[in-house]
Amino acid sequence: MTTFDVPVRLETERLVVRPHKPVDHDQVAALVMNGDASSALPPGCPSAVEEVKEWLADGVHGLRRSGKGVQLAIFTKDGELVGGISLHGTDWNTGITQVGYGVGPKSRGQGIAPEAVRAVTRWAFSLGLHRVELRTTLENEASQRVAAKAGFTYEGTLRQAQRGHDGMHDLLVFSFLADEVVA
Repeated sequence: MTTFDVPVRLETERLVVRPHKPVDHDQVAALVMNGDASSALPPGCPSAVEEVKEWLADGVHGLRRSGKGVQLAIFTKDGELVGGISLHGTDWNTGITQVGYGVGPKSRGQGIAPEAVRAVTRWAFSLGLHRVELRTTLENEASQRVAAKAGFTYEGTLRQAQRGHDGMHDLLVFSFLADEVVA
């Protein structure tokens, strides 16, 4: 079995994607104070500034320790924290994982999510995974655009597959395969 327990720092034309670190405290705290944390950071992110230090030291790394995924921060090249991205639900036997992401409100619509998704997808393939899935609700048109811009192929709909605060939602499934990567 392979794990995500390897050093990672991914750089694109405009972004740096890397694990969260204690030095990120002030930027994460600012997202929490602005009410943007839940849209820009992974599930389980702090909802109060007092929780940020512990989350950066331990909580954000739980997925990696489980071997089922990794949560990473998305920064601009000038060091501004603009979002988060994760690989999760990883099955090393089948070589399949899922990608999830969030970008803070002021950074949306700038192509940050597709750029980060492409970088993390290529990294997943370098670890030996061969399929990355992106799932989004039917109502989330922005994530559908991210999937298309990142080169993912629409495969179908899982009917009533996700519970939301307002009931069940259909999930659209997109995928990218390792043999589809163009150098």
